[in-house]
Amino acid sequence: MKYTVAFSGPAGSGVNTAWLIVWDYFTKLWYDVVGDKEYQSIIKWWNNTFINYISDDWKYLSSNIDLIFAYDKLAITRNEKVYNLKNIIEIEKTDMLNMVSVAMFFTMIWKTIEEINQIVKDYFGNKKIPQIIQERNDKALLKWHELAKDFEKIDLEIKNIWKKEFIDGNYTVAEWAVDADLSFYSAYPMTPASTLIKYITKHKNVEFLQWEDEIAVAMSMLGAKFAGKRAMCGTSGGGFALMSETISMANQMEIWWVYIMSQRWGPSTWTPTFTEQWDLLYALNASFWDTKPIVVYPSTIQNAYDLTQKVLNWADYYQHPIIILLDKQFSESYFSTDLKRNLDSKDKKIDKIKFNLENKEVFEGIEDMEQDKFLRYKLTEDWISPYTYPGVKNWDFIATSYEHTQSWSVTEDPEEKVQMTEKRHKKLEIFKQNEFNQNFKWFEVINENAKIFFITMWINRLVLEEYVRQNSEYGIIIIEVLQPLDDELQNFIEGREVEKLIFVELNYSWQLETYLTWKLWLNCEKWKWKIDRIRKYNNYPLFLEDLK
Repeated sequence: MKYTVAFSGPAGSGVNTAWLIVWDYFTKLWYDVVGDKEYQSIIKWWNNTFINYISDDWKYLSSNIDLIFAYDKLAITRNEKVYNLKNIIEIEKTDMLNMVSVAMFFTMIWKTIEEINQIVKDYFGNKKIPQIIQERNDKALLKWHELAKDFEKIDLEIKNIWKKEFIDGNYTVAEWAVDADLSFYSAYPMTPASTLIKYITKHKNVEFLQWEDEIAVAMSMLGAKFAGKRAMCGTSGGGFALMSETISMANQMEIWWVYIMSQRWGPSTWTPTFTEQWDLLYALNASFWDTKPIVVYPSTIQNAYDLTQKVLNWADYYQHPIIILLDKQFSESYFSTDLKRNLDSKDKKIDKIKFNLENKEVFEGIEDMEQDKFLRYKLTEDWISPYTYPGVKNWDFIATSYEHTQSWSVTEDPEEKVQMTEKRHKKLEIFKQNEFNQNFKWFEVINENAKIFFITMWINRLVLEEYVRQNSEYGIIIIEVLQPLDDELQNFIEGREVEKLIFVELNYSWQLETYLTWKLWLNCEKWKWKIDRIRKYNNYPLFLEDLK
């Protein structure tokens, strides 16, 4: 069973509330639900369209909308350009438009007025609603329930098992960062990363600072990490442009930090509230060419939760800047999920290199002293140096953006320059050796025996998995760690008879294809006629119909 219901009307008319009530109800019944938010950037009166994709067996996205409640004419004319609107219910201007549409929809799925009232009450829970608003809600629900009794009924089988969580992508990243001991977060609000602020600031054990611009945001995160905090910041492409100099600075200082970049449609000021996978190549090469941040791109809600923990541990251990690359569709869409949380997130390897009171005796027993000075950038067998924090006696950590010796002093000596350059690069080779192995690959393959493979990232996966279920000759390769790239990906592709690779991405210049063609040597004669692409760049996500 699949059914798509949308609520569309002016910003400020309560469209979001109607959508979330329906979403909440079906999520509690263990349905797979994807809640897609498509809204214009003007805050008041421009169109908001919120869509629930309801399924009893698989999450999906489609350009077919079975039923749309239109609160004005713009809701129809605007959405007809993108969606196939099968059934339209136009609601004339009246009081409590959102409750009107809620009453009508639940009446159409055979609910009594008592059941509808309970559904609305369950959604609002303990929220205190003014008496006058409650009375208007009740009146609207009763009136439109009666008027909708003669409407054509919708055959939605009602399941009743147990409740899934309904969460959006930004919530997942925020919660897992907090679970993984995040202690400092800085940001300047920028859609679609802004709600990270709301979710993280609920946790009083995380210090949050909002600055006047993204330069200050990034520099404060650097200072927090220098002082011993687990630090992270969030932005979109325009804000990240201001932050990018700090990536090279962090790389040189080996003061590591985590950037979240949630992409929106570009360029320049862009279309702020719509999606595109626009910044992939920018994230991979955001600083000077010899500065390579680790870049990850979660592919599911659970994967985002797990990867965020991994990233914070990786940053602490490998002392290297890391970017979590998201997109608007991930950050602001809602997903029903049975999220598996892991609160024991600490990587025990970190204790071996980080000074703290628990490991003080062992740490000071290492021969890391030279004339009573701590060798912060010591050359070790695995290129990972021990580190401490300011204020620890005889263990100075004076970071510098200049080239430096093992003990941090500025140097222009050519031999030391070679040593430190190799040190910073070889850490990533150690990262690959430690983190990429036969038991855990950083790409996922669906239907390994296929001859034709889609290659993609994040939410495109929803649509591609549905297509592959219907067309078994196709498979999917989903990349989750983009830089450094897992060498096993090339081995996988070359180790089988692949008839075609189809790159699926939401940008004009096929950035994923450009990157992987270079990294996997796909620009040779062998692959000349085996590469194809599906690209989309009209503000909206990939739909199943785009493949067909």
